[in-house]
Amino acid sequence: MIRILKFLIDTLFILLCLGLLGFIFILPFEIFSTRIVSVEVKSFEELNNLPFLYWLGIILSIITYILFLIGLNYLRKATNFFTKNTFFHNTIIKYLKRSGMFFILSAIVLTVAYMIVWLLEASAGHMKLILGTNVMIPLFLCIVGLFFILQSKILEQAKTFKEENDLTV
Repeated sequence: MIRILKFLIDTLFILLCLGLLGFIFILPFEIFSTRIVSVEVKSFEELNNLPFLYWLGIILSIITYILFLIGLNYLRKATNFFTKNTFFHNTIIKYLKRSGMFFILSAIVLTVAYMIVWLLEASAGHMKLILGTNVMIPLFLCIVGLFFILQSKILEQAKTFKEENDLTV
């Protein structure tokens, strides 16, 4: 079970790294497409004429992606210890806590990016309410991040109890 989890996390990490590299290679071809904002430009003049909020949406989207990747990397490192059946180690506690923090940061930046793009669309007169993943993804990232932070505190307490138990025997 742990090996399957580690395989899935490693696969997701590799695919996301390839996606980031792909985005960097697509950048010179003047096509920007993120989950938040989609902009097609035909020349560098059009690129320079993009509103500031579009640029901010693109930049925040990239920052969200990188923060999520860092959090996932810490989770990968923690699963390395899990495969060795080492659960009560300070490093696992630290990695789970950091992973949770980066997932929460990713959710906050993503929420800000969604709000900026929503304001941009509203200022252009394109007001529409859509029930979609715009709200669910940041909330889910927060829930997962808080769960990992909680899990790190539980492991820290369990480690303390184990150490106390080892002393009394």
